[in-house]
Amino acid sequence: MNNFRRLALALALGSTFGSAHAYVNIVFDYSYDSSGFFTAERRATLEQAAQAFETRVFDDLTAITSTPGGNGVVLNLGPLGSSNVGQQVTNANIAAKELRIYVGSNSNGGLNYEEKIPVSAISGGMGLTPTTTDMSYGNAAFSRGQTGWPDSESGTWGGTLNFSSNVSWYADTDVSTTESFAGQWDLYTVTLKGLVGILGAADDGIDTGWLSLINGVGNFNGAKAKAEYDVRNSRGILQAVPLEEDFSANTRLEANIQGKLEDGSMQLALLAWGLSMGERRHMTELDYAILDDIGWDVTGFTEMPNTPPIPEPQTWAMLAAGLGLIGLQARKKMRG
Repeated sequence: MNNFRRLALALALGSTFGSAHAYVNIVFDYSYDSSGFFTAERRATLEQAAQAFETRVFDDLTAITSTPGGNGVVLNLGPLGSSNVGQQVTNANIAAKELRIYVGSNSNGGLNYEEKIPVSAISGGMGLTPTTTDMSYGNAAFSRGQTGWPDSESGTWGGTLNFSSNVSWYADTDVSTTESFAGQWDLYTVTLKGLVGILGAADDGIDTGWLSLINGVGNFNGAKAKAEYDVRNSRGILQAVPLEEDFSANTRLEANIQGKLEDGSMQLALLAWGLSMGERRHMTELDYAILDDIGWDVTGFTEMPNTPPIPEPQTWAMLAAGLGLIGLQARKKMRG
């Protein structure tokens, strides 16, 4: 078999195998950016923040499909962009694996400065259209196929990020290197902090996985986070991760908690309370462990099942094209 035929076969057949599970796909929606706050450089920064989750977090999030005049959902966005009035998206459609993040900016000082950082993050509230009659449809839309939702699995459609436009931001098209940006807020780190809140690391009443793992003394008691934190008492028992109580109401780790980066170095955990101007943080293994504990599947902590999916129509088309090329080459050889 020559190289051309090997390539055709590999392309056609290789695409039909793999895992039925897939990494989440974070889609930013800029339709509320009426002021042009999100320049190309800022959008590139947000996409890099999304990649920190898209390369590690996977789950079987089912699609949300609305039918105008029939069963449909209403996404409650809250105030977004220049408006102080809550926004809604009626008869929304969210693709399987997709997390939709509506983004905006506001200069009127009305943002909720969680952790004293200039962004408001709201996990996705949802309602049903008045024409919805099938309650099983509603349950499926809210849970997105997560059978343990809301106690042990996360099933959000996404949420909103509203950034302050009256502070100085540092946008970075290559976050693998860190330059000095004293006196500016790091857009990459602030976006990461907002996204982990939307994914459920917060007390917002949407997913209860975080709250269910806070122990009686107000610390995070997730098994994988405790193992990653790896602090033991005198009897060798793993200890819960300390949470910050005074300022964040147990929705962030204590300000001095560190986590390990992929290269083995240590950094303040992204979920450690607070952030300073001029400071860059990445997701640490402790942050990923917490996401896994509250219901997401995260590589390095949960193994992705390797079950072959049912090929989609475009995959069948690629397979047919590849086999057709192989057949054509075979007929030419026989004629020769």
